[in-house]
Amino acid sequence: MKEKIRKAFKYIKKALPYTILIISNIIFCIAYYILKVLKEVNFYEMIYYFTSDTAGTSPDIIIDGIKTCFFIFIIIMIITLTPIIKIKKIKILSKELIKKKTLYSVILLIISLLLLLKTMNFDEYIINSSKSSDIYENLYKNTNNVKITFPENKRNLIIIYLESMETSLTSEKNGGAFKTSRIPELEEIALNNLNFSNTEKLGGAHTLTMTAWTLAASVGGSSATPLLPTIRNGYRKVEKFMPRVKTLGDVLKSEGYNLKIIQGSDINFAGTKEYFKLHGNYEIFDLNTAKKRGYIDEDYFEWWGIEDKKLFKYAKTEIEELASRNEPFQVTLFTMDTHFKDGYLDESCKTPFIDQMSNVYACSSKMTNDFINWIKEQPFYENTTIILLGDHITMQNEYYNDYQNYTRTIYNAFINTPTKTTNNKNREFSALDMYPTILASIGAEIEGEQIGFGVNLFSEEQTMIEKLGLSKFNHEILKKSDYYMKEILSDSILEKNK
Repeated sequence: MKEKIRKAFKYIKKALPYTILIISNIIFCIAYYILKVLKEVNFYEMIYYFTSDTAGTSPDIIIDGIKTCFFIFIIIMIITLTPIIKIKKIKILSKELIKKKTLYSVILLIISLLLLLKTMNFDEYIINSSKSSDIYENLYKNTNNVKITFPENKRNLIIIYLESMETSLTSEKNGGAFKTSRIPELEEIALNNLNFSNTEKLGGAHTLTMTAWTLAASVGGSSATPLLPTIRNGYRKVEKFMPRVKTLGDVLKSEGYNLKIIQGSDINFAGTKEYFKLHGNYEIFDLNTAKKRGYIDEDYFEWWGIEDKKLFKYAKTEIEELASRNEPFQVTLFTMDTHFKDGYLDESCKTPFIDQMSNVYACSSKMTNDFINWIKEQPFYENTTIILLGDHITMQNEYYNDYQNYTRTIYNAFINTPTKTTNNKNREFSALDMYPTILASIGAEIEGEQIGFGVNLFSEEQTMIEKLGLSKFNHEILKKSDYYMKEILSDSILEKNK
């Protein structure tokens, strides 16, 4: 028995440096993928996904990563294996170095980890985590202390979050980056309705580090509060999600609205279910709901679950059911076809462009426009405000390799709003300003025109970015804050008192 253990240990010892080497080379390839496709990654986002449930992630993302990195992995393996393989005829390195295979492999592992952390801006995370800020004490307006007054006739509200939708996709003549618009229908919608812009032409919201992924964008846009993940707190199956924050869902629920979230992916992805259930108790329609109702087969899974063509079809039924209750309703719908890498090109889509991503954007534009036109034909439309919001700029930054000097912003369009403004151009704002702006778009009045860090864009009040500048505001909310930990992440009054 001892002999068997000794032999097993001997084999493990021999295999250890090669195992470490393979791991380090996988890490090298991940760093390569980030640099090639994503250009940069938000480390805060990585923390969020590592500490949250990522059920429902599209396997296409993993497959694309493997395809992109396969040959690079082989090349790196050849290069890094050569020094630790004894070659009889060609003595590349001394025997002394060859004997120290494990040390060599560990050094490569450390180098690969450092490279990966650098590509994910880990240094920025460390710097920000070591500093404190009093921005919450000075500029944040407690969401529970703001008086919000609704009109007697409450309007319905439909918010459509368009995955990775930017105003840069519009034509140059209207403020975009491309000579030919990638989203012609959405461009026309923004031109013919209300678009809040950072320029004189079509424009949109700036990206903050804490609103750079879908849930963070929707949380920020509906609470005016950054979603700051830390290694100590994840949001996997939590019973309380930012419990001290009063969100859009909380406000609308208290005003008698029926709330529903509609998305094609699994609602359990990265804490989405927890947020929308705990803030407004939204009814949920997702991939799992569609299976339960027999809309799709039990084993159906396309792209991230249900492709947008089917989702828009099912959304019509869901909205009609809500409208039939003769009570005010609010629907939040998330599209997914335009998610990186290269998006999902439905077989019904036309292909006017050479690259797939452009064709996916064009098809998404048409599908969304068709859905908007359907809503306009419904009897409830007269009393309904529709808001189109990009969630964040695309993570597939290689798509913009030829447009490095263009300032990319997030798309928005407000349709059929009773509230009007002429102060919608040359505004500097972020997703955090959407919360009070959304409320104002359905006729609600906000005391002081501010909630959390969000400022009502229909008003003349300056946003946080207009007061502080984009860079300063972004860096301040990334720093440590006692207020944030106690008043936003704290789970109970008892914890606060402690």
